[in-house]
Amino acid sequence: MKVFLLGLLFSLSLAGCETMENMNREKKLDFDVKLYGHEVRWGEIEALPSYLKPDMAQEQPSVAKDPQNIRVTAYEVLVAPHFLGEDKNKASQTVRINYIFRDRQVVRSLVDEQHWEYDAEAKKWYRSNPIPAFE
Repeated sequence: MKVFLLGLLFSLSLAGCETMENMNREKKLDFDVKLYGHEVRWGEIEALPSYLKPDMAQEQPSVAKDPQNIRVTAYEVLVAPHFLGEDKNKASQTVRINYIFRDRQVVRSLVDEQHWEYDAEAKKWYRSNPIPAFE
């Protein structure tokens, strides 16, 4: 009986650790996508490639010809961040970004489907698809 109880307690503690890790991963996802959105909203467009997976950051084309000429007017979450699959290492979010070119007052809009992957070693979420260009 003691062996059964010890086995049960051990199983429950492992499940509890896994649940805590998933909760922390979910909170970190929420934090990272909100921080990314904050960068977009406040016009820090040139900082966006720093959210990419390290091997992708070098390959990312310029997000805008003149980032200082872009003013974001709206950042609307269309599909809230959600996990893709059982392992909770991949997530997705879709947003609409409205912006203008300051010198021309031309209004533009783009839909940005963001894909995110969790790096367990770094305990960080990275964007895993290219950032769309503000054209």
